[in-house]
Amino acid sequence: MNKKNNKAIRYITTVLIIIVLFCLGIFIYSYSQLNKIKSTKLPEEEAAPKETPVQVKDDSGKEQNAHKVTNILFLGVDKLENASDSIMILSLDDTSKTVKMTSIMRDSYVFFGKDKINKINYAYHYGGPALSVKTVNDSFNMDIKDYIKVDFAALHKIIDSLGGVDIDIKKEEVDIINFYIRDIAAIEKITPQPVTKPGLQRLSGLQAVAYTRIRYVGNQDYERTERQRRVLKLLFEKVKDVSLLSLPSIASNITPYLETSLDKGEMLSLGSKLISYGKKAIAESRVPYDGYKSDAMINDIYYMKWDRDKNIELLHKFIYLD
Repeated sequence: MNKKNNKAIRYITTVLIIIVLFCLGIFIYSYSQLNKIKSTKLPEEEAAPKETPVQVKDDSGKEQNAHKVTNILFLGVDKLENASDSIMILSLDDTSKTVKMTSIMRDSYVFFGKDKINKINYAYHYGGPALSVKTVNDSFNMDIKDYIKVDFAALHKIIDSLGGVDIDIKKEEVDIINFYIRDIAAIEKITPQPVTKPGLQRLSGLQAVAYTRIRYVGNQDYERTERQRRVLKLLFEKVKDVSLLSLPSIASNITPYLETSLDKGEMLSLGSKLISYGKKAIAESRVPYDGYKSDAMINDIYYMKWDRDKNIELLHKFIYLD
C-alpha cells in the first residue's frame, strides 16, 4: 500500500464517535454482544486520573459547583499509521442530562521529548490509549478514567447499517468528494459510488465518510470538523429511532471494531444513562479555542500552540457547567 493510500484514511476523524454512542445506547438490549468487545484496563501508573475536584467559574468569575459528569476519551485510530487522528472527550452530564462532545485538534502542541513529534495525536503512537488518556488529563487538567478506541474501518459499515444520511452537497464539493470516494474504495477494496450532482441527497456509508474528509474546500480543517459534526448529529438522531428488533443484529456488526477499558457493567450503566437523557441535542465544542491558539513551525513541522490556562478555563466551563 503506497503512501498516498496510507494517508487517505487519516482524515476520518470525530464522526467515528457515533459508533460508540450507538453501541452504548443499544447494549442495554444486546448484552450478549458485549463479549465481542476487546476489554483492556488502563495501567494506573501510566494513566492515573486526577483526584482533585474540578473547580469552575462562571462568566463573572464566581466559583461554581461542578456538575456531576462522566468523561471518557474516544480515539479514532488508523492502524496503518498507528496514530489517533480522532481525539474527543465525551461527557455525560448527569446534572443537565446532556451529552457533550469536545474535539481536540490533533496538531495541538504538547511535549513528549526532544526529537519527537510533539502533537497530541502522537500520544497514541508513543504509548497507546494509556498515554493518550494521561496526556489529555495532564494537558487539560481533566479527570478521565476510561477510553474507547474505534477502528476507522467500521465507519462506513455503521452508516450503511443505519440507512445512510441526507446531506446537502455544495457544487464545489462534488469533485473532491468523488476523489475521496475513489481513494477509500481502493483501500477498502469495494466498488466506488460517485456523487453525480450537488444538492440534498442520501449518502451511503462510503460517500458519507468521503464527505467528512473534505478539507480543501471552504475554511480548510475547521469546515471539515463542521462536516463531521453534521454527519454525527444525523446519525445520532437515527440511532434514537432504530427499531428494537433490529438492534441485536446491528450491534453484532459494530462491536468487533471497539476496544475499551470499561467492563460490561460500566458499559450497560452508561448505555442506560444515555437512553435516559432522551433526544436532547448534543452539545459540542472544540479545543483549542479561537483567540487562544496560534500557528507555529518547529523544525519544519506545523503545530498549533495554545494558551493553556485560558483553554482549560473555557473547556471546564463547557463540560462542568451548562
